[in-house]
Amino acid sequence: MAPPNQILGEKSREVPMRVIVHGLHRTGSLSTRTALHQLGIHNCYHMADVFANLETDAGLWIRAMQSKFGDAGKDDKWTRADWDKLLGDSQACVDVPSAFFTIDLAEAYPEAKVVILNRDPEKWYESVNGSVAPNMKPTSAIRALQHLYLATLLPDFRQWTRLVKAIFQYCIPFDHATEKDKAIAWYNESYRRVREAIPADRRLEFSVKDGFRPLCEFLDVPVPTVRDEQTGQVTDAPFPHVNDRASFDMLLRRRTGERMRRANRVLWQRFCEAFTVAALGCAGYYVWKGRWGVRFW
Repeated sequence: MAPPNQILGEKSREVPMRVIVHGLHRTGSLSTRTALHQLGIHNCYHMADVFANLETDAGLWIRAMQSKFGDAGKDDKWTRADWDKLLGDSQACVDVPSAFFTIDLAEAYPEAKVVILNRDPEKWYESVNGSVAPNMKPTSAIRALQHLYLATLLPDFRQWTRLVKAIFQYCIPFDHATEKDKAIAWYNESYRRVREAIPADRRLEFSVKDGFRPLCEFLDVPVPTVRDEQTGQVTDAPFPHVNDRASFDMLLRRRTGERMRRANRVLWQRFCEAFTVAALGCAGYYVWKGRWGVRFW
């Protein structure tokens, strides 16, 4: 049970913050999250956690963005206690929105190590352009109408649209589909700032292609191993590879389908409720008329 003064959905610090990963969307963030969980470092907060808790977490992230990037940010920097409300049950974080705040989080949690999750900027741009960007900012009238339909009927999707609006207002000030140079410059600048702010002995330059060993050595945890069934030799376990573009598209279709089914159920329920109210109203009217001896036809 939450403390009496704690807002529903807000957390308090339950586990130590151990790892802050500066990994923007489509840099291997979900693979890294899976790897950290495999190493016993969990929960690793990811956009997947936002989706799972939209009605509570989206509003907190919007407040964090307004505090840092809005006018209020001049006097309203988030403290460790503020971040604990979002990340109190997490030992690590990766992906956006947390990657928008890597430096702030590193200051709030000085005991945490920082992993810089790298990907070639050109490949990053193409990956985002073919996956995340069209989902966040619809590029067709049909997709825009679909988003409007979902936002009208589903409270959690309304929170998602609010969060997306805040992300583009405060954090991603360009059109990814049409402003490639700005997108790549923004990407490179975000990494430059983190490298400039975080001492070299506190950070690890890492790519999912590097495998477990450099990450485990940096975090001072054992390297997971597997035994080769043919040779019997024990080798480093393969680094997880999840959420490639095909998997992302499949997940998006499944998530959209589930949302559409929920929205359709809500619409049908509202229709039935309206029909019932109308029917009862008509019945009541005829009963009232009949009571006074009025002919109906």
